[in-house]
Amino acid sequence: AEYMGIKVVYSVDYFNMGEKLIALLVILYCWVPANALSGITPTENYKYSLVLDNKDNYFLFWNTNSTHVTFEVHVRTHGYVGFGLSPNGNMYPADVVVGWVKNGKAYFKDRHTTGHSPPIIDPSQDWHLLHAEENNFGTVLKFVRKIDTCDPNDIAINYGTQRIIYSYHPDDPADEDSLVYHGGDRRGTKSVSLLNQMQVPDTVAKEQVKVVEFRANNFIIPDKDTTYMCFGYQLPDLGGKHHMIEFEPVFTPGNEKLLHHLVIQRCPGNHPSLHGAHGECFFDWPKDWPRCPEIFIAWATGGGPYYLPSYAGYSVGAPDDFPFYVMQIHYDNPDHKSGVIDSSGILMRITPVLRQYDVGTLVIGHEVNTLQVIPPHEQGFVTEGYCASECIDKSLHDIGVDEFKIISAFQHAHLLASGIKTRHFRNGTELEPIQDDPNYDFYFQEFRNLPQEVTVKKGDSFKVECTYNTMKRSEPSFGGLSTREEMCETIMYHYPRLKTSVCFSSPNNYIEYIKNNTNGNSYSDDVIPQFRSYIKQSRDWSSPAERSAFQQELRSMPLRHDCMGTEKGGNYTFEQYIYVEDDSTITPYTPPKPACPIV
Repeated sequence: AEYMGIKVVYSVDYFNMGEKLIALLVILYCWVPANALSGITPTENYKYSLVLDNKDNYFLFWNTNSTHVTFEVHVRTHGYVGFGLSPNGNMYPADVVVGWVKNGKAYFKDRHTTGHSPPIIDPSQDWHLLHAEENNFGTVLKFVRKIDTCDPNDIAINYGTQRIIYSYHPDDPADEDSLVYHGGDRRGTKSVSLLNQMQVPDTVAKEQVKVVEFRANNFIIPDKDTTYMCFGYQLPDLGGKHHMIEFEPVFTPGNEKLLHHLVIQRCPGNHPSLHGAHGECFFDWPKDWPRCPEIFIAWATGGGPYYLPSYAGYSVGAPDDFPFYVMQIHYDNPDHKSGVIDSSGILMRITPVLRQYDVGTLVIGHEVNTLQVIPPHEQGFVTEGYCASECIDKSLHDIGVDEFKIISAFQHAHLLASGIKTRHFRNGTELEPIQDDPNYDFYFQEFRNLPQEVTVKKGDSFKVECTYNTMKRSEPSFGGLSTREEMCETIMYHYPRLKTSVCFSSPNNYIEYIKNNTNGNSYSDDVIPQFRSYIKQSRDWSSPAERSAFQQELRSMPLRHDCMGTEKGGNYTFEQYIYVEDDSTITPYTPPKPACPIV
């Protein structure tokens, strides 16, 4: 089998525990270079590669350094080739190059779009052609540009999501001012992190590992819009502590679009009778199942394999590690397909050769509930979810250290989100964001290792900001579980491992309203429609002045900060702090200015 450039040879040893839901495999790794894409041979060795279309007609290779990105495309055409960057995946606005080879001569220009019309040539040519040729496959273009060209007609490349756009045509243009429309079936877009693509650590080739699979095991997906289904697994005795070093999704072919996300949680106690069991979960946890406070693995649509850094691993099988696992799958079935059988899940690799640090998980942001209110008719409304400094202080005190380090982050929201930023504060000053993705794509979500580890000290706090576009909505939107509702959270891998696992906030005024007016709580099925009706009728949402007043009101509300975790043995810890967050006293972070020439 092959897994994103890794060829594996394995022998299987199944644990006989009722249904065969967990398999351990001994792996021998051989690295397959990124250049080996469908027999395409690039002009140099590249670290990264992608097939941009679903017909194997457009191949991309690239390398990066601290200042530049080198691209190489191989396209199945002897006509012109288009390639570019767009903030939203559309052809306008966009920063593009168009090139072709005609009678042995190369034509190549840096361009930009000014509307839904052919791109015009930039006054400043910042994408530079290195090589062009035609061969039996098609056309090859190799070119380079700065990460930030300082040209207002170009799009700077950052560590977040880049929306690549591409096109091609079977014919060459008559000249550089006569580009013919490429057609609707010879264009597309692909989201990718150009500067932060996941790499396989060099150490993986030297490590003998076991593979543990968590599968849905022939589950029939319900024919309803949203299902949260949990599957139980009792991990067998591994013979001692191991480190989880990598995980990746595995799909039943054809079901990829029905899975929105998978989360694996760990739970205290041994529960062999629940091995192989399943039940609907989240607001209503399966009866007699243990509560599972620790998020262990998270994957969402568009994500691929994730590798922990070579010096860190997530402890599995140690005496203090929770031995019962629950995989929660969010099935997104808006077409109400029936009779679909699914055995998708997560594959993780573990090793008995322990790494230097034990990793833990911390989830921060806005609590997932209906109290997250997003007004309609807004181009860029921002939801704010906080992690209080009191929670960080308690987390560090509980394990007797003065700091911890964040190594990767997974920012998560739903369909309305257009950007997410995880902000970091210390002593009244904002530090560089943990992660900033102004081009967030719901269909491309994954854990991303940070360019440098981030140190978190006592007194630090966080805020997750999610930006939403609700221009097509006429009523408020709310937080919730379905993809038509919203979330705003960041999951972070860190070391040393904390006892705290969740650090959320919610508007306390709304919590009090629910207590005083609905005789329920924000998770109750009968309370949700009552609260939403109250919000919808509370003001004229078509009025810009009313929406502005709502945002000011929301920011002045006291927040309930929840800090949750577990002690040794599985006992829960829970702390609450209620106060107004006053960001006006914070000195904001100022990013370094690009080294642009003075005009």
